[in-house]
Amino acid sequence: MVHKLVTFIILGAFAGNTLANECTTAGIVDGFLPHPTECSMYISCYGGQAYEVTCPTGYNFNPDLLKCDPKYVCLEVDCPPTGVIVLPVNGSCTDFVWCIGGTPFPETCEDGLSFDPVTLKCIPASEADCVENQCDPAIPPPQFFVDPFDCTLFYICDENFLPVQFQCANGTVFDESVNDCIIGDTCPVS
Repeated sequence: MVHKLVTFIILGAFAGNTLANECTTAGIVDGFLPHPTECSMYISCYGGQAYEVTCPTGYNFNPDLLKCDPKYVCLEVDCPPTGVIVLPVNGSCTDFVWCIGGTPFPETCEDGLSFDPVTLKCIPASEADCVENQCDPAIPPPQFFVDPFDCTLFYICDENFLPVQFQCANGTVFDESVNDCIIGDTCPVS
């Protein structure tokens, strides 16, 4: 009993504000829920009580994995109050949103396709020229990765695990085995 009380007090001190009925409404005693308004926060249910918790900087709560995730892109879309339109999701190559009468309906392109913000359709990924963020916060810097469509382009992950694009000099291509541009005009095979 004392152990549960200490855990409850510690959780309350670190978690932040309590929320009324979020856990009981969802029928969860112990577990996690997406925050109703903030993508970088989540609801921690402990003993049926709801607590707001903020993810670390650069992370958002992934409702599919039920954890803070540096690669999860929040649905940040301003749908117009009337009409039907399609909008891309910032930071994602595959996600888009149908806005119908002001309500967003998230969608994802099928495997091998990327959402093209020009045509507002899913097209073959090789034609879209969109590169997903491959930076991994579990790996210490520096991190490099090559553009999958153009091996003269490469990315270095910054301190927030966001990719910054660089271009190799003319007559060179990026080689991931040495994390540098090398002389050649043929992409190295990984």
